Amino acid sequence: MLRPPLLRLMDYLQLNIEGREAQPVTKAEAELQAAILAAVAATIISLILRFALGAPLVPEILADYLFEVLPIELVEFAVSFFGAFAKQLGFIGCVILYGLFLVAVGVLSLRLRILSNRTRLLTLAAGLSLLNLFFLIPLLGGGLLGRELRQGSIISTVAVTIVCAAYAVTLSVLSRWFSSSAPPGSIAMRLAPDNVSRRRIVKWIGASVLAVGVYDICGALFSSWFEGGSGRIRKGTGVFPNIDGLAIEVTPNPDFYQVSKNPYDPDVDIRRWKLEIGGQVENPLSLTLDQLRALPAVEQYATLECISNEVGGDLIGNALWRGAPLKELLNQAQVKEGALDLVLHAADKYSDSIPLERAMRDGVMLAYEMNGALLNTTHGFPLRLIVPGIFGMKNVKWITRIELVNYDFKGYWQKRGWDDRAEYKTMSRIDAPNSAASGAATICGIAFAGDREISKVEISTDGGKNWELADVKPGLSPFSWVLWKKDWTPSVRGKHSIVVRATDGRGIVQTSSLAPPIPSGASGYHIRIIETA
Repeated sequence: MLRPPLLRLMDYLQLNIEGREAQPVTKAEAELQAAILAAVAATIISLILRFALGAPLVPEILADYLFEVLPIELVEFAVSFFGAFAKQLGFIGCVILYGLFLVAVGVLSLRLRILSNRTRLLTLAAGLSLLNLFFLIPLLGGGLLGRELRQGSIISTVAVTIVCAAYAVTLSVLSRWFSSSAPPGSIAMRLAPDNVSRRRIVKWIGASVLAVGVYDICGALFSSWFEGGSGRIRKGTGVFPNIDGLAIEVTPNPDFYQVSKNPYDPDVDIRRWKLEIGGQVENPLSLTLDQLRALPAVEQYATLECISNEVGGDLIGNALWRGAPLKELLNQAQVKEGALDLVLHAADKYSDSIPLERAMRDGVMLAYEMNGALLNTTHGFPLRLIVPGIFGMKNVKWITRIELVNYDFKGYWQKRGWDDRAEYKTMSRIDAPNSAASGAATICGIAFAGDREISKVEISTDGGKNWELADVKPGLSPFSWVLWKKDWTPSVRGKHSIVVRATDGRGIVQTSSLAPPIPSGASGYHIRIIETA
């Protein structure tokens, strides 16, 4: 009984790795093997060009496109289930999908004998390049020849051509390598020339694929663990002494949460970077980072929260930001009468807007430092917006251009249904105790209301029937969260429903009405069930 081609291929690889002679395979199986290995080689070259030289990568463009067109509920489900790693999983899936496309192209080319001579080989390389540059990349929003990509049309064309040429040559070499005189109906697998065994080649390819996979997965996991943390330090001590689990008042940079639409965030070349301010202005500006840092600067503490943050979630952090006041730059640019929105464009093609009226408020800055250090790539190097009062998605990172417009601009997420105003809702969170307490305990956590401050925090230990005031440490600024605590001695053993609620500086109590993050941010009381002994 004949085994399926892919199983035969696995048998072949296993036999060669073990150093034993492989059994003959059919011509169709040989073609499939050649196409698979050529696709793997092209994928490895693509990844090297992307991560070593910053060249465009078609699977990454595909992943960006899918994140943009898929229903937002599906994206949110993936993010809630897999966390920040959801983007990397999506990217890996797109790499596999594009690899299967290359396999199909290879098999078809071998069946049609396209690789029978040098001219046809060049035709395959050119045809595949044109297919990518004039159809696939434009279809995915990259423009003809990749001119809409941040790398531009020249780099995109060169990179795609190199990969397609390498693919065609590899496919041609492998198809000849896997072919030999053999009994009718089969093709014997001969050893590679120059005493280089297939077993060694397979190990090389396997090691390369494994290295790429480990790099990708470990990079995502380390990013999630060490650069996209929760802002909640398990054994950290907040402002109140000896409270394990309470958020540190100023979130360390490595623990500050990070969210972006990208599988891999842009690596901005500061030597070429400039901030452009234009549109509805009388005096367009173009400033380098050094010129921005030479301007009078402001420092302020401000809390950022992601609009995707669940009730009691970790997508929130507090930091000391330093940068240039936005209103001063807008005054220099001399905004024209009738301008309505400030549109911010980023290096990753992300865009969003804030009303001009909000942009002119105190506290809104173009930040280049975070907690005394220059921004890193994760948090928006070289420049990001800090605008108190509205969710993190509008605090745009990797800013390259600011455009004043006379209409209501809808940004990347607003086109997909998220709230355009995106104002913070009053929230509070219980950090400790987690699930159990022995005798007297300290209930503690954070509360935040954007630019409205927090006037009080209340705790209930009986599921919301009775409320008591918690001790609140005033925020480091009008735009930062507060830490709170409540000493508690349970009167009875067993399970207790601990509930927290906050009141903002205007006297408005946090709503108890439960709402999901989509489209305006989550709401509702954070509740923990604590068992006392």
